[in-house]
Amino acid sequence: MITVRMETLQQIDWTFREFKAKEGIHGLHAYPAMMAPPVARKLIELFSQVGGVVFDPFCGSGTVIAEAIRLNRNAIGFDINPLALLIAEVKSNPLPPKSLWRAYEQIEKALRRNINIEPPRFANIDYWFKPQVQKQLAQLKAAIDEVQDETVRKFCLVVFSRVVREASNTRQGEFKLFRLPAEKLERHNPDAFTLFRQRFSECVGLMSEWWREVGERATKVCLALHDARKPFPIEPESVDLLLTSPPYGDARTTVAYGQFSRLTLQWLGLWSEDLDRIGLGGQMRTMKNIPLSLRDALKNIHDADPKRAREVEAFYADLQDCLFNIVEILKVGGYAIFVVANRKVKGVKLPTDKIVAEILHEFRHVATLMRQIPNKRMPLKNSPSNIAGQTDITMLEEHIVILQKVC
Repeated sequence: MITVRMETLQQIDWTFREFKAKEGIHGLHAYPAMMAPPVARKLIELFSQVGGVVFDPFCGSGTVIAEAIRLNRNAIGFDINPLALLIAEVKSNPLPPKSLWRAYEQIEKALRRNINIEPPRFANIDYWFKPQVQKQLAQLKAAIDEVQDETVRKFCLVVFSRVVREASNTRQGEFKLFRLPAEKLERHNPDAFTLFRQRFSECVGLMSEWWREVGERATKVCLALHDARKPFPIEPESVDLLLTSPPYGDARTTVAYGQFSRLTLQWLGLWSEDLDRIGLGGQMRTMKNIPLSLRDALKNIHDADPKRAREVEAFYADLQDCLFNIVEILKVGGYAIFVVANRKVKGVKLPTDKIVAEILHEFRHVATLMRQIPNKRMPLKNSPSNIAGQTDITMLEEHIVILQKVC
């Protein structure tokens, strides 16, 4: 059984201020609210052993998965977002650069044939993409589909996803979809082929470094689309470390994972329903047993806005289901670690760190560590009153909640 002294945890600067958000393989593709890789790396080092199983039920683009591979741990990752799983899968399959450049030459050869490919007809495609861009993206997608090696093809699709976002009519640097203003849209004439060549070269550079570092590790990785509110398809007591950063709230008011992913998923033919609507807190429901640490907050929010109070309760009801599913699959003596932020709603702070520990009250509370959020791309302000111009600071720090299963 692994034991970590409190003094050891307290001596670490968990903020990792020198960390660059797009460090190494984690710069392959942007994704909302990514866990800081050095945080994941240090926690995996401290609370698991080589050859152990690390599990992230909200794996996103695979930060925890990649760090587990780096440290010779086996990894399991689930998410409900197909784009997240695509990025995570590419990160978890290091590839030699020669195989990638061969695929690139094949794609270029296909593009030179200049075959007219009909773009997909999804909702609002003309709103988000100019006609010439649609034509180029359709040709690119068809050329990538000709790549026979599945792992290489998926790498190419991650590059394609970057180009989709960059060539669209959306404002860059935003996770939500906002169309460019008219004057900028008029000057916006991207060449998707040029963008693909540039981004492909960048991504090959990142993958080359990753290949040199980890190569063909013997670790086992399992990634799957799965809703964490449903029981995990994992053997009971088979996970050594659960490490995750669950959503901080419903997507409508915190991080819009679905909006960020929608255009790529539409081009890939993988968009089936609104991911933000089916995410945690997307549907109204109540909690059977409201944690004491949540009750006062809900009451105060209800006094200001009953509807928002019901939305907050729905989110925590969903999160509670996810947490309950953890109990069975974690080994006795294993650790469950959650990186969470205590956001505000209607000016009321929600103590998610305490709520998580209270829901999993049968676990031993080892520690709750605080870290500043220096780089994480996520909204740090919200509108507590829904009045234009009125905002409130919501998340400037994260809490690392460390729990241990004792029986």
